[in-house]
Amino acid sequence: MDDMRTIRVTHYYEDGYGWSFDSPDVPGLVGGPENDAPYEASCRHAESAVRFALEGDADERGEPFVDDIAFRHLVPASA
Repeated sequence: MDDMRTIRVTHYYEDGYGWSFDSPDVPGLVGGPENDAPYEASCRHAESAVRFALEGDADERGEPFVDDIAFRHLVPASA
């Protein structure tokens, strides 16, 4: 039995730009919702982007996509 995969997503906030995200577990994944979108929208957008990227990777390998993913959303402390 396969264990559920945990995907870490790091969210960043910058005044004038809003939220953006990346993931150390999905190389090349970066993005963000609309500038004025709240943090929760960034989380939903990130989860959709991760699923899309992983589904594409599975498709390229000719494997079925298994959507057994837990998300861990992180926001770094301000410096």
